Amino acid sequence: MKRTAKIISLSLICGGIIGYLLLCTTIYVFPTWFFYHPSQKSSDITKAHMDELPFQEVEYQAIDKTKLSAWFIPAEDNRKTIVFLHGNAENVEAFYPKMKIFAEQGYGILMPEYRGFGHLAGKISQENLEKDALAAIDYLTNLGYTQENIYLYGMSLGAHMALYSAVQRQAKGIFAGIILEVPFDNMVNAAKNKAPFLPVNIIVKDKYDNLSAIQQIKSPILIMGAGQDKVVPVKLAKNLYEAAPEPKTLKIYDNGHHSNLQNYRNDLDILKWIEVYEKNI
Repeated sequence: MKRTAKIISLSLICGGIIGYLLLCTTIYVFPTWFFYHPSQKSSDITKAHMDELPFQEVEYQAIDKTKLSAWFIPAEDNRKTIVFLHGNAENVEAFYPKMKIFAEQGYGILMPEYRGFGHLAGKISQENLEKDALAAIDYLTNLGYTQENIYLYGMSLGAHMALYSAVQRQAKGIFAGIILEVPFDNMVNAAKNKAPFLPVNIIVKDKYDNLSAIQQIKSPILIMGAGQDKVVPVKLAKNLYEAAPEPKTLKIYDNGHHSNLQNYRNDLDILKWIEVYEKNI
């Protein structure tokens, strides 16, 4: 009996080790399964129109010729334009209500879609999403918009796209401001929160190093964190704030969760932040 029990115990241990190694290998080889949750359903722009948001769908290409698209409302009366970069899930349709108050105030809105999301073909990866974010900004500048009249607004994973784009295009001009909603400092720390038992430093290939990027920003920065965020702990947003250069502002919504800061009217807080900044320039 003792021998049988020992064999069973060893088999369970070996099975656990093999399962652990298989999980680590799968995450490393197929990161899209774990880190990205796109809706591949085409975004329905008519829903925005029913909410009196006059978006039009525009098309352009990334530097590698991948076909991309975005929802766009041109700015009115010399207002600036907000580029909203969403996170690792859904598609642009899920986020357009967040833009309503800005459109009503006459701000331009560009909501780019990433490859692999919505109806767009292509492989999702850090490198490719970065290309797609840059393509959206280039679309605006090719229309004649200057970067000093563009706010980059990134939510969650989109915060990286905002920071990366600002750094890559900063030589062409300073952006009006950088708005980061529920951001993380880097993907490794965000992954540790969800899977502390895994060697995430090794198996997470797309690092999304926002700490390094934010230190290079020359635009005003607004960071918004959610006190009850179970996806990206608020301490990661605070880490990012500590690394950011001035001028910077931190707003924590103590009862907020990862995807509901609009319930606490963070859109109004963004609008106030923009208006205060624009009065002082």
